[in-house]
Amino acid sequence: MAHQKIDTVDITILRNLQRDARTKYTDIANECNVSVDTIIKRYRKLQKQGIITNTTLLLDPRRFGDEVIANFSIDVEPQSIQEVLTYLDKQPGIVFNTHALGEYDIFTIATARNMNEMNNLKETIQSHTMVREVKTSIWVDQFLLCPQNFELEPLLEAEE
Repeated sequence: MAHQKIDTVDITILRNLQRDARTKYTDIANECNVSVDTIIKRYRKLQKQGIITNTTLLLDPRRFGDEVIANFSIDVEPQSIQEVLTYLDKQPGIVFNTHALGEYDIFTIATARNMNEMNNLKETIQSHTMVREVKTSIWVDQFLLCPQNFELEPLLEAEE
């Protein structure tokens, strides 16, 4: 894959849209001292280059009652990575899993209503026979998650 070159105008476009994907092109154009047409062309170029692949929104799990967000770094038996990933996908509260390279084999993000639920989830993960170690980091600041990784169906209210 070829390295894409960008300049300060491209960076300004990207930074503005990272903060809020609804930022008006006119606002970005004013900040860059260029025309709106220039911003639109640059945006389309960034899309064509694959630098911008889509837009999304971020969700705050606390608004749904999940007060604790954590990531788990999980060390597993090397031949069992896919088995453990499949196991994790079935656990309530897990919003993201990926195979990782480095000291730990799997990186996971989870949400829970409270620390007791999060500890129970960690124990559930640790109890898998192919899991050697689980390291936990609790998030204390940014609680926003990409919705494609956030399980919304359990939040549905029971239809009466």
